[in-house]
Amino acid sequence: MEFRFTVGGLPKRITTDAVYRKLRNFQPGPVRTHGVKIRGVTYPVKEALAEVTGLDPLDFNTYQARSVFKGLGFQVVRLPKRARRH
Repeated sequence: MEFRFTVGGLPKRITTDAVYRKLRNFQPGPVRTHGVKIRGVTYPVKEALAEVTGLDPLDFNTYQARSVFKGLGFQVVRLPKRARRH
């Protein structure tokens, strides 16, 4: 599956295969609020999108990252306040 989106006025595209390939050996940091579940691992949503696309995480917001992963069919989660790590 492919998803097309725009960040900073630049068109981007990403596939589910690219997500699996680029996150295969990636060690995620702790999920603070928003995460994406991919093959049993929950990744911080912005960190995952930055790793997969090569974009600077300051160039997009959480809503955009969530939209991309939802568009690709991945489960996007929001941790309850009591489960968040700070």
